[in-house]
Amino acid sequence: MYQEERISKILQWLQKEDVLSNQDIMRRLNISRDTARRDIIKIVESGKAVRTHGGIAGTDILTNVGNYQMRKTDNVEGKRRIGKEAAKHLKADSICFFDTSTHMPYVCSELGRVQVYTHSLDNLELLAAASSAEVHSLGGKLHRENRFFYGTDTVNKIRNMNFDIALLGAASVKEDGIYYVDEEDALMKSLAADRSDRVIVMADYPKFQRKANYRGLSFDQIDMLITDQEMDDKWKETLKKEYVEWIIV
Repeated sequence: MYQEERISKILQWLQKEDVLSNQDIMRRLNISRDTARRDIIKIVESGKAVRTHGGIAGTDILTNVGNYQMRKTDNVEGKRRIGKEAAKHLKADSICFFDTSTHMPYVCSELGRVQVYTHSLDNLELLAAASSAEVHSLGGKLHRENRFFYGTDTVNKIRNMNFDIALLGAASVKEDGIYYVDEEDALMKSLAADRSDRVIVMADYPKFQRKANYRGLSFDQIDMLITDQEMDDKWKETLKKEYVEWIIV
């Protein structure tokens, strides 16, 4: 297959999937790493995509992660697998913190007998249908765009809790930790992690390619990371160094 044909296929996939890893391109086109690298360089030089750590992305994906309602429709199958896996780690009668992650609909569909504390308006609506779960709202001021509660009252409630487990999402995964779009939300996730015996981060593969401004978690605050695609060796080394377990679903 000529390079022009390979590039055409890669660009078609990017229109549907936003992000492709080097391994994705090598496997789908049955080409070597060097050939994939040359194809990626050609695409990037044309201005039709941008390089990411370990892959390639559409030109608009790195600048806008979208609000909650927009993010729900992104990589739905990956979110479903991750959410269902995360639910398996919730022990009966445990006290849990659920954040604003778009993986939560799939967690909530699998819930057993647990106590859930959350600052997410969408989680409260989902949990209202989970009859086996005891639900607690952390309240506060409503952030209308991203549908979570925040403020002094919310922070104080989290500070006075001790959770058995915290399930947290990610807007962006970087070499030094997990980042979020909203400063207030990042603060609450950090507090919840500090007040939890076990912290699980749910991050589908596009989150490894995106940007967000506020670091909420360093890797030493995390016990487990669940994602939906194989990670590059660099990420695995980072997680091993920080004693973070990972699961790929």
